[in-house]
Amino acid sequence: MEIDNKRLVIGLSLVFVLGILFAIVNGIYTSSTNHQLPLIVYGISFLSILIGAFIVVMFQFKISKIQLERVLKILPKEERIVVKILLDNNNSIEQNKLVVLSGYTKVQISRIVQKLVERDVVEKKNMGNTNLVMLKI
Repeated sequence: MEIDNKRLVIGLSLVFVLGILFAIVNGIYTSSTNHQLPLIVYGISFLSILIGAFIVVMFQFKISKIQLERVLKILPKEERIVVKILLDNNNSIEQNKLVVLSGYTKVQISRIVQKLVERDVVEKKNMGNTNLVMLKI
């Protein structure tokens, strides 16, 4: 799962703003009570940020999975089989291994992969006698 640069910048900016707000609250508390905030407050704040980040990542993973299932539903059967094989093999596989795992002929796999390349679902890189097929989704 890739994290969009825009989302990463927004997330880091929000954490930075949260840190500044925490410093302001600490300053106000210190000036009014002549004591610093208890250490437990810092721990709870850090734990809250970690739990929030975990929840965001989990929802992002679920959204990606739902989008992938929608894409698989609209693909023809042959293309769906190839994409599932790619998913089972860490999103990339050599084309000759794809022939063996799918049960299709070399020509059929070549045509299926070409259709997926045209749809921008996979990327194909030449590796001498075979091609490396990589999932782009």
